[in-house]
Amino acid sequence: MSNKITISDIAFALDISAISVSRALSGKIGVGEELREKIMLKAKEMGYIKSIKKNSYKILVLHQRPLTHDNSNFAYMIQGMQRALQNMDISYHTEFVDKNNQDEMKPPLKLLKENSFNGIIFIGRFNDDYIGFLKQKIRNHIFYTGYSPSCDVDSVWFNFNNGGYKQCEYLIKKGHVDIGFLGRRSILFRNKEKVLGITSALEDYKIPIRSEFFTYIEEDFEENFEISVMKLLIAKDRPSAIICQGDFIAVKLINLLYKKGIKVPEDISIISSGNTEMASLTLPTLTTLDLNIEYSCEIAVELLLKRINNPEKPCESITINSNLIIRESVKCLF
Repeated sequence: MSNKITISDIAFALDISAISVSRALSGKIGVGEELREKIMLKAKEMGYIKSIKKNSYKILVLHQRPLTHDNSNFAYMIQGMQRALQNMDISYHTEFVDKNNQDEMKPPLKLLKENSFNGIIFIGRFNDDYIGFLKQKIRNHIFYTGYSPSCDVDSVWFNFNNGGYKQCEYLIKKGHVDIGFLGRRSILFRNKEKVLGITSALEDYKIPIRSEFFTYIEEDFEENFEISVMKLLIAKDRPSAIICQGDFIAVKLINLLYKKGIKVPEDISIISSGNTEMASLTLPTLTTLDLNIEYSCEIAVELLLKRINNPEKPCESITINSNLIIRESVKCLF
């Protein structure tokens, strides 16, 4: 019976136009928030079930980093998202929104030209106020890699806690007990998760945590990289293995160690995250974590479709585990 309730039925019950009901249920602009909530409540009360064919969806994909000179997996994430949408026969538009436009609350250019999008996929971390601003225009959102504990939004995220544990456990099983970490200070939330996994593994294996081995590079990355690393390496004792935040930092570390006459993995082992193209090209090749980007993009699209078809459902946060890719940069100490 519930699937026979129509937009016209809801409009009649509220004594408003069917156009207003349609706009509210599809998340389009042109309906005040108070009226939108009233319509959503009445639709739920009457048992209305929205049915949309996948090929009639229209999704806006926003990213907050330019793709030029990208040395991470960011470009692969955007490509993976586009591929997932294409495989599901969903229309989409991809747009870069820089920090200035977010601070000035400027809507994406595509949104200025049309307002028929069913949902937004945010790739990366966006300004919370800007997300709230866009929510007034398009109701259905999902964060992909940009998880924020301050926002009640559906999200798909990489399980850095599990990744850190997995990396540390692998090193322990190779005989390492003096284990360090190297990452950017600016990527604080992600690195907190990673360090939690590392320290949990050390505790589980009854290995002392050497806090002096956990090093964070300050904001001016290029200027502070060598300074931060050398503080770690010139100490009386130094870690036998370092877990790097990502492949880019790991490659820079290997190059710096080479210049200082320190061999990898003979003198120090390096393990990383990302499984980017550079991980298999460096000497030695990097032992690293593959993030399962392709799969995570598919999950993100599916989760957004769930939100579009059931706007009142609880928010979900899905974390994707990574796979360890074993190469040459870790020495067995046994």
